[in-house]
Amino acid sequence: MSQDDRQLFQLFLQRVEIVGLVGGDAALIEKITEIRLQYRLKLPDAIIAAMATQNSASLVTNDQEFAKVTMLTVINW
Repeated sequence: MSQDDRQLFQLFLQRVEIVGLVGGDAALIEKITEIRLQYRLKLPDAIIAAMATQNSASLVTNDQEFAKVTMLTVINW
């Protein structure tokens, strides 16, 4: 990475909130299962969608699969 890229990445990290995945969170597991079954997403995508939904967060992505998850706010990038 160039120095400019590193600085840009550091600025990005200052503007986002990183949330952790907790395996014992029953509500999150329920939401993952619901999204996976309802929208036929792959498990990693269902986890991402559920985490964003549970944290009232917008998901910035270029993956069009997330657009079908109606409960999710998707920002196309």
